[in-house]
Amino acid sequence: MDNKNSELKNRGKIITMLFTAFGQGGESERMAMYVKKLQDVPVDVLDKACDKAIMESKYLPSIAELIQAAKELVAHANGTDVVPFAEAWKEIEKQMHDVFVYGVPKFSRPEIKQTVDAFGWQELCEMRTQDIPIIRAQLKAMYEGICKKNAERAMNGYVLGAAVLIEDGRNARLMLNE
Repeated sequence: MDNKNSELKNRGKIITMLFTAFGQGGESERMAMYVKKLQDVPVDVLDKACDKAIMESKYLPSIAELIQAAKELVAHANGTDVVPFAEAWKEIEKQMHDVFVYGVPKFSRPEIKQTVDAFGWQELCEMRTQDIPIIRAQLKAMYEGICKKNAERAMNGYVLGAAVLIEDGRNARLMLNE
């Protein structure tokens, strides 16, 4: 048995265990859809995402929930998960104190840098003390919006893969490279 068939068999076993854990083991067509739509998730990550779902969910998770769990596990393992705004704010405050307007701040996450760049580094450093609560709230909204947009872009890139937009006059279509 070649490697691809072995991997497909392993995926099938993982999904079968997931469905069985939620009392839905006889739904072969639905299980086949899960296997197909989760084929780009590495088998070991899929296994852990299913384990997480079994431990945290009361109901069978959707494909979207399994993909989200897989992304969260990988981001956590790589140390690239999005930090809560409270942590981002502490980092911004530290850079304002250490670097101020005279230097170039360095941030641990691109989302923090994008938020600061969108607001303006000089404007942040020169804000009045009484404006801090308002500016903090504005930055929080910006940060959360940037995090959401980056997640959407990542998902769109994943779904489209190597798709190319072809335009000819008023018509546009996607050409998928599968």
